[in-house]
Amino acid sequence: MAELSWLEDYGDNDYRGFDMSSLEIDEAYLSINIDNADTDSYRLFTRHTDCIKCPYVTVDQLYPDGVIVDGLRLILKKVPHFLYRITTENVERLGQSDNYICEFGTDFGEFGIYQVNVSKGVCALTTTKKPVSISFPVLTVFLIYCALFLCIYGFVYLWKRFIQNTDKEAPKANETKKRVKSLDTFRGISIVVMIFVNYGAGRYDVLEHAHWNGLHLADLVFPWFMWIMGACVPISLMSSTEDDIRNFQILLNVVIEIRAGSNLGCMRIFGVLQRFGITYLVVTTICLFLMKREITESKVTPPIKIFLMYKVSISAQGWIVVLIIFFVHCMVLFLAADDGCPKGYLGPGGLHDNMQYFNCTGGATGYVDRVILGKHMYPNPTSKEVYRSEQAFDPEGILGCLTSIVHVFIGVQAGMILLVYKEHSARLIRWLSWSVATGVIGGALCGFSKDDGVIPFLFRSISFVLVTSCFAFLLLSLCYVVIDIKNWWSGKPFLFAGMNAIIMYIGHEMTYGHLPMRWTTHCGKDHGTHLIALTENIWGAGFWVVV
Repeated sequence: MAELSWLEDYGDNDYRGFDMSSLEIDEAYLSINIDNADTDSYRLFTRHTDCIKCPYVTVDQLYPDGVIVDGLRLILKKVPHFLYRITTENVERLGQSDNYICEFGTDFGEFGIYQVNVSKGVCALTTTKKPVSISFPVLTVFLIYCALFLCIYGFVYLWKRFIQNTDKEAPKANETKKRVKSLDTFRGISIVVMIFVNYGAGRYDVLEHAHWNGLHLADLVFPWFMWIMGACVPISLMSSTEDDIRNFQILLNVVIEIRAGSNLGCMRIFGVLQRFGITYLVVTTICLFLMKREITESKVTPPIKIFLMYKVSISAQGWIVVLIIFFVHCMVLFLAADDGCPKGYLGPGGLHDNMQYFNCTGGATGYVDRVILGKHMYPNPTSKEVYRSEQAFDPEGILGCLTSIVHVFIGVQAGMILLVYKEHSARLIRWLSWSVATGVIGGALCGFSKDDGVIPFLFRSISFVLVTSCFAFLLLSLCYVVIDIKNWWSGKPFLFAGMNAIIMYIGHEMTYGHLPMRWTTHCGKDHGTHLIALTENIWGAGFWVVV
């Protein structure tokens, strides 16, 4: 049981000879004692809990042989995400089915001190100091920002009530076409959470990107932003048509924004903004030439038209083009392979699957990028820490652009529904129908699991695209009911963020690591605790909302 601490405090700097100030976020002490009468040689191996079908490897501090000496003291990182096994086997790697004496690590926590006593092939684990809860500080941060919000709200109220002249009524602007606030609010939620995640998400693993397969909060915001970008494409094109803007002029307004490093030898070519630009250009071009601008609502709605949503507003050619793009993606994904790698492999390489495919990171996806991009790729993917692969892998690479085009085009359907159907119920029925359809199909492709299925649930796969689209349709429907139908919420402050999303994204990237957006209180460390990290990350995201 972890100790509850409002400030995530580990107590005294010195605890029974252990220097607690040396510990950082998600770190703990492990002490191993061996009976002097025991003549066996013991070794310590470890494995990340997210490392699927991986062997146990030597702990870094004991590399290369992993031999434990009496009185060994280690600082464990990323607890409780690593498992540890003690064995007498003299092996380089310990398979999951190999013999071992004891296993521990799942109950370890931040700032805890643990002791393992080994005697004649038997382990005894004791907790010298209880860990500190990393969940309880979330409440502390929540209360801090609630108090700050109430202070600001009270100041604004008093200003308007007693200082600002409220007798004069501001002139009303000319009535214009009513803007659907839920779209901007949805986009605003996506960009604010994206900035929060990029700043560190409080260093909570569940909020950061999944290491390979899986879905965390950080994995939702980028696809949501692309999806809502697609939803706005038909709305933008219809507006351009009403303003009598020619197709050529519209294409000139579609700009691909490039951001890369300064080292020409290993400059990353693809990235987040590049992905936005490429997918927006392709989908806008498809809609520009294949979308019929005369939109009429269908009078009958048999089951098939619930999913078509509109009466040939986008001709079948648009879907044909997108399906051809997806077909090309599948052909390359399952037929291309690097030397020594099996066709259809989609794993992270490295330790995965008992190191059978060590240099096959990303399968065909990584292979295509390595052949075409060479060194111009993202060098440190999130999978590297867990699977210990040695190859670069770019999550915004070439093949991923193809599924992202499908993702954005699915978002187009949400925008078309908004244009064609004027009744709230008609829009909601169709959005929710798309939500169910994409969720069921995506779930079926990954076998409704994280690691199995025809196409496992990994970043940028088609199962990932469909499931995240399912949640996008669902969230848009919820925002639409709360904001545009019931008027329970104005959408602020996310409404403003959604109307200036690209400026916010570029701004937070260009000012990364500078005051007043970012700050830290510990010299030589990123942050001392989750409490400080979460406070700072929310501050940074909130700063850009104010901007």
